[in-house]
Amino acid sequence: MKRMLVAAGVAAAVVLAMTAGTARADSASHFKFSFSGVDTNPAGTVCDFNEQDAFTVVLNGAFVPVSGLNPVEVTSYVTHTNLDTGYSLSEVDHFQSLAVINSGQGLTAGVYWHLRDPSGKLVLVQAGHVTFDQTGVTSFTPNSGADQTTAQILCPLLGGNPA
Repeated sequence: MKRMLVAAGVAAAVVLAMTAGTARADSASHFKFSFSGVDTNPAGTVCDFNEQDAFTVVLNGAFVPVSGLNPVEVTSYVTHTNLDTGYSLSEVDHFQSLAVINSGQGLTAGVYWHLRDPSGKLVLVQAGHVTFDQTGVTSFTPNSGADQTTAQILCPLLGGNPA
C-alpha cells in the first residue's frame, strides 16, 4: 500500500508539473507539495492482524520539457502500527524518482525502508534502485525489497504474518 501511495504521489507530481502554465516551454517548472493520510487494514487484508499506517509524503521536483524528464525527491514519514498489540514501527525514507515523460519509463533510487522500533533501534534498512516501464518493474537491486510485498516485509516485523 505504501508503495502505491508514493507512486500515486509521484504521478500527481508529474500531472501538476505538466499543467504548470506559467513556465516557458524551454524552462523547468518546479513544484513542492505534500499529502498525508491514515490507512487502516483489517486483519486478513495485509497482515493477519489489524494494521494501520499513518503517513506524510513530501514531493519536491521539476518538470523539464527540454529533456522530457521529471526528477522528484520523495520523503515519506510513516508509522506502522499493529492495532491488536499497539506495537509500532516508524520510518523516514528518502529516494529520488526520475520519470521520462510520455515514455512510461522511470527509475527510483534511495532508501525504501528505514524502520525503527519505539526505542529508536534500527530494525530494517532496504535501499537500492528500481527501474520500471508501463508493464511494471523491469529490474531492481537485491536489497531494494522490490522482490517482496509490503506484507512480507512489514507483518513479521510487527509481530504477525502476511494475510
